[in-house]
Amino acid sequence: MTGGGAGHRFDPARLLTACGAIALAVMLLWTMLDIGGRLAFNHPIHGTLDLVEVTLVLVAFLALPDCFRRDEQIKVDIFDAAAGPRGLAMLILIGEIATLAFLGLLAATLLQPLMDAYRFGDQKPDLPVPIWTLLLTIEVALIVSMIVVLGRVITQVRMFPRGENKPKAAALHRQEEATP
Repeated sequence: MTGGGAGHRFDPARLLTACGAIALAVMLLWTMLDIGGRLAFNHPIHGTLDLVEVTLVLVAFLALPDCFRRDEQIKVDIFDAAAGPRGLAMLILIGEIATLAFLGLLAATLLQPLMDAYRFGDQKPDLPVPIWTLLLTIEVALIVSMIVVLGRVITQVRMFPRGENKPKAAALHRQEEATP
């Protein structure tokens, strides 16, 4: 016995990213088969547009939590050099709080369409994919993203420079991206 698994813990962000990667692979393979069928037999696969729409939504939203955790979203750091260490830490904290608020707003406004799609049994036109399952997947990804960003906010508050001459490196997590 190796005792494997003792160091592993459930990571919903990584699980969602893996599901997004599977959706991307399905989209890629389905599109290749559709194009091949169209070229070879002059017969495209029925439902390709719906499948690409569904998998595109999955790829985009399921990657969000891991993207937030790694801090890999697109950033414009116009003010970073002029702000100074404390100012930069404050800008980052404000950005994280604004992100958390925006994700919360998205998650809250998605609840009613999710309930309506479930109640009315809406589904994609060409494939029997219930719309509520897509909306539920988006909702789960948004909630996990909120948890990740909340963790980042807590870390930013704990690491915020408190009058020292030099801030802690972890508080300024964007320093490695600074351009000359």
